[in-house]
Amino acid sequence: MNNDSTVAILGAGNGGLCSAADLTLRGFQVRLYEIPEFVENITPVEEAGGISLRGVAGEGFAKLDLVTENIEKAIHGAGIILVIVHSKSHKSIARICAPYLDNGQLVLLVPGNCGGVLEFRNEHLKYGGSSQVLLAETTSLMYAVKKTNGNSIWARGVKKYLPLAAFPGSMTEAALERLRPLYQQFSPVKNVLETSFNNLNNVVHPVGLLMNMGFVEGERSGDWFFYTDGYTQGVGEIGEQLDKERLSIVRAYELPEISVVEALLRYYGHQGMNGRNLYELFRDSPIHHPAPGPKTTDNRMITEDVPYGLVPLTCFARLAGVPTPTMDAVITMASVLNKTDYRMTGRTVESLGFEGKTPGEIQQYVDIGSF
Repeated sequence: MNNDSTVAILGAGNGGLCSAADLTLRGFQVRLYEIPEFVENITPVEEAGGISLRGVAGEGFAKLDLVTENIEKAIHGAGIILVIVHSKSHKSIARICAPYLDNGQLVLLVPGNCGGVLEFRNEHLKYGGSSQVLLAETTSLMYAVKKTNGNSIWARGVKKYLPLAAFPGSMTEAALERLRPLYQQFSPVKNVLETSFNNLNNVVHPVGLLMNMGFVEGERSGDWFFYTDGYTQGVGEIGEQLDKERLSIVRAYELPEISVVEALLRYYGHQGMNGRNLYELFRDSPIHHPAPGPKTTDNRMITEDVPYGLVPLTCFARLAGVPTPTMDAVITMASVLNKTDYRMTGRTVESLGFEGKTPGEIQQYVDIGSF
């Protein structure tokens, strides 16, 4: 019998550890799973007997119900499964889970990035998974968070508002009814296109990294802070141009338009974030100012947000006849920089099963589950 008070968290990175600690301290029975390839992520948690949490999400030492590399033990009987992994792992997690997920269990991708639930569902069904598993995704992680060591987490921010949709969209309210005891900030949106098109990382991260290569690769630059050092007025202008293109895609698919600035204020305005543009928001943000900048281009700000964010966005844009010159330029620069053709390795409308479909047909599919 599945129990919604038992939560399985798949992925032991920053977000997974924070969610596991937060939910445990709030009374849920939490199981933390990591794939054997990344067992080093859970070894410190096992050795310490739990996770130490500090910051705005709570304070305390969380003793989890289970920490494991065994996927069957992790998800058996858990009513809710949170998948908090790099987007490139969505397919492999779907394959691993397929034999063990039961009818009625709820799988939430945190976040789906662009097309995550669609890709997860395709892979899950391909490997014999049940079509009666309820799938949903968010636009982002619930927290702004960073590990301070192997089993310690510092949550700098907690979002007050976070869009969520199920697949199909007609099941969103059913998913929310079960998920709100975990996170009151979950807010329903029309469908998983809306969550996919509103992931802000794809607008903010790649530009901030690409425009600061001197900090990233400079041997004498030392540590730097991604938002306070990296988000100058010029970088902010490029980010906002990306956002204009994103909003053109949103408009073409007849979804509500929320700018990156407005969304960030909804996320963190209650914690003092304020400003009229990206430069002003990040310059004085109490949540973002401690965030260190990367010292390598092999970083999720490129390796996740380009192939699993910008690439599928441009594919959906082309179907709708929307030009995306700035997005295209960023994808090209990132591909050259990391010597990887992200247009070939990333998600596309074809890989999601939409080859030959019109925007209207795709909208119908995500709304009701069939063409």
